[in-house]
Amino acid sequence: MTALTAEDRRAYEANIWKSYAFQFLQSFQLWWPIWVLYLTDTRGFSLTQVSGLEALFWVVIVLSEVPTGAVADRFGRKTSLMLGAICVTAAVVVFGVASNYWIVLASYVAWAFGLTFQSGADSALTFESLRAVGRERDYPRVAGVGLGIFSLGTLAGMLAGAPLAASTNLAFPILMSAGIAFLALLVAATYREPPEVAGEERLSYRTLVVESGRTAWRQPPVRAMLIVSALLIGGTNAAGIFAQPFLDQHDVPVHLFGLAQAPMRVAGIIGAVMAYRIVSYFGLRATLIAAPLIMTASYALLGAWNSVYAFGATTTIILTSNTLMPVVNDYVNRRIPNNQRATILSFRQLLSSVIIASFQPGLGVIADQVSLEAVFIVSAAFVAVTVPGALFYWLVCDAREPKLAGAVVEAEAAGS
Repeated sequence: MTALTAEDRRAYEANIWKSYAFQFLQSFQLWWPIWVLYLTDTRGFSLTQVSGLEALFWVVIVLSEVPTGAVADRFGRKTSLMLGAICVTAAVVVFGVASNYWIVLASYVAWAFGLTFQSGADSALTFESLRAVGRERDYPRVAGVGLGIFSLGTLAGMLAGAPLAASTNLAFPILMSAGIAFLALLVAATYREPPEVAGEERLSYRTLVVESGRTAWRQPPVRAMLIVSALLIGGTNAAGIFAQPFLDQHDVPVHLFGLAQAPMRVAGIIGAVMAYRIVSYFGLRATLIAAPLIMTASYALLGAWNSVYAFGATTTIILTSNTLMPVVNDYVNRRIPNNQRATILSFRQLLSSVIIASFQPGLGVIADQVSLEAVFIVSAAFVAVTVPGALFYWLVCDAREPKLAGAVVEAEAAGS
């Protein structure tokens, strides 16, 4: 890598705050507190149909995650993020005007494509921009702040969107959100593409996909971490999808939906921003072991206590998820080649998408035919059964892996 000019350094440093702005605009969506209600009340869908849409959404992600991740490695992170923002903007517009199931389905397909263009590319751009200016050790903290800002945008969208929907209609906040998503596209257009590492060739598209798969497979700790984190992401999904039906079932007014869901988003902000400190203090192993225990207990409380106050358990689910993601990304980033980074990071989203697509339709049927409480009990069982085995596999693989100097997740070794 050649020496940076002062202008280059400023541009790569600016990528960091621009990534914060991009994440805020992507998450400051006014549909957050009412989108499930919009589909059930305005469009007349059952929860089984909503879950079917969600399953299709994740199937599209499964099919497109790695190919679009390879776009970021082959043609640039900036290009991939702009393509993602274009797709998301268009999808939100179509979602807000959709008059039947098939139009909503089309919007879901475009939305899924948009998110896969962003998945991996955003993390890769941040890591490589930091590395270009000699700050790669700051990645867990910067990624945590970014995730916290994403959660802050979600919180702001919830607090603003619910009263807006109550004073207008359930479709209006969705259409307003399309304009906000377009602003994210304008931010993405101002990124400076991170520099390539000297000696690393830019692979052809086909070679990139094949070699990235081989790289992930040949590194057992990376492979195991991708599986563990995918299961935890998949396990978190029910807390988001069934939050609004839970509040509706307990007669919470629509204008209070944002306020009711605010605590779990605040917890997400705390988890993301404090992830660096939490994992540095307790160690990655202890944090990962605690994660499925906390999530299982939280879902069990939601399922066993038929009270609106049980909704507080969603805070610990989101807190746990957002604490893990920055350090999991740091763990993987430090062990993979630069020219395959976005593609390999996309594998985790692919795995979690397979899990959600397989699991989500059944949860919708359970919600319609049994109860929401049963949905949460099943989710608790899923986490309790699947995550410990994958976590044990990672612990064995990681124990055989040489520790990387300077990585925050290795701080536990220094402190022991």
